[in-house]
Amino acid sequence: MRTGSKKLLKFGKTTIDQISEIWITLHERAHIELGHFSILEGIPTFNLVSKSGKSQIQEPDLPRELWDKVERCLELQADHEALEEMLGNMDEVDWAELRVTIASIASVMVLIEKIDTDNPNPSETHPKAATRIFQLLGHVGDMWSVGASLNTGDLPNAERIQEFAEEVILSAYFDAVEMAKSAEATNLIHDLGDPEVFFADIAHAKLGHWDQLQTVGAKEWAVLKDANEQILPLVYKFQAENKTSI
Repeated sequence: MRTGSKKLLKFGKTTIDQISEIWITLHERAHIELGHFSILEGIPTFNLVSKSGKSQIQEPDLPRELWDKVERCLELQADHEALEEMLGNMDEVDWAELRVTIASIASVMVLIEKIDTDNPNPSETHPKAATRIFQLLGHVGDMWSVGASLNTGDLPNAERIQEFAEEVILSAYFDAVEMAKSAEATNLIHDLGDPEVFFADIAHAKLGHWDQLQTVGAKEWAVLKDANEQILPLVYKFQAENKTSI
């Protein structure tokens, strides 16, 4: 879920575990800098994996029909901020290393899904892993245009974009599927859907064709997107008052 930041974090060669730790740190920092605890009435409800499974939100300054979506939206906002810091654009990174970074991020999402699935009290505070991976790969799918957008330069040619799609974007999808299989996260494999449908949903989402979405993750993302638009003013207000814009 977009909040407007344009930062880029650079780091050298690291292991999957180390990159996962960086991702978690950036994600949790984003909760603070976006004012999420303030939005939740100051109650620190965020955990990497929900312990109780039940939302602890207390009547935020939002319409009642949004209350059950707030925490999931804030999780996607924090994901988005961490993604912008870690991924950059396709011309600034080694593509093999980028694949490792994407896989490291996805591994955290898969782990949360697996642990939450095994929880006798299913989480009401986290989006589905398929939804988070949908947002992740949607972001990766835009990396070819980031450099030109930030530097007002020319877009890569069609051949290079196609090469990036094959070597990174499509490969990242299958990496996520393999991780889900290794973790025996069968629900996630089903929720991701076939690659043709998954990537078609990303295209439909970019065009706002909500009625054409088919996968579980895309559908949840679309529902939360509408809610997120109503939550963002609270984020912007907090950032303006506390000078925490990132």
